[in-house]
Amino acid sequence: MLSWLLGARRSGRRPRGGQPPAEKSFAAPTSFDLGLWQPDRPINLLLEVDHLQLDGTTLRGQIRVKRYRLSKQGDQAILGAHCQLLKRFLDFNSQSLQRCLDLQSGEWIDDLPAFLEASHAASQQGQLDRLYQSHQDEIAVLLYVGRADGVLQRREKELIAHYLAGRFTGGALQVEEIAHDLAWKPVPNRDDFRLATQRLALLEASLKSQIVQLCRQLIEVKETLDGDEEASMAEVIALLQP
Repeated sequence: MLSWLLGARRSGRRPRGGQPPAEKSFAAPTSFDLGLWQPDRPINLLLEVDHLQLDGTTLRGQIRVKRYRLSKQGDQAILGAHCQLLKRFLDFNSQSLQRCLDLQSGEWIDDLPAFLEASHAASQQGQLDRLYQSHQDEIAVLLYVGRADGVLQRREKELIAHYLAGRFTGGALQVEEIAHDLAWKPVPNRDDFRLATQRLALLEASLKSQIVQLCRQLIEVKETLDGDEEASMAEVIALLQP
């Protein structure tokens, strides 16, 4: 992978230097071909960067990175960040950043795309993304049953979150963190629910029994069954416990 840091040396100390000239300004990229880039990922980093200007000089400043997007090859990054110098949100291309310092750790960043990926993976959102990816069929079925009446109640979110926390091995997510995020997950449509249930039918018997029992618990939370709860439960039982 090509290093984004061109000609800079690694150092354990913060570089010295005066404030940048007031007449300078960050030259933010104006357009990107979205077909060459991966989807946006959320992040929260405070960086100090030396940004390459149009006249060949560099300008030093702090940026609060809130999202990033990698190139298809993973060797470049677009950073969506709030520029503390200009007091506005801008997009920065990693190839325009001559030097980068993580202000939280005080470490120099030699490979910015790799640093962004590692930071995201260690974050709560990164762990949630891995949870949803590795257990998407279970989540689809449980959310469909839980929201069969149009509402996912607090107790239902807690039951699903407790199950997922026990199944997840890719991090250390808390039940409360998962339950809070479930409120923002879209409801699967009926076709996705059926396909997910069919794939779950290939799991071992003990896990299928656990899913069926959890679906029953979700339905029992409801005071009255005025939605599609019974029909969806019947489909789950038919496929997972024939």
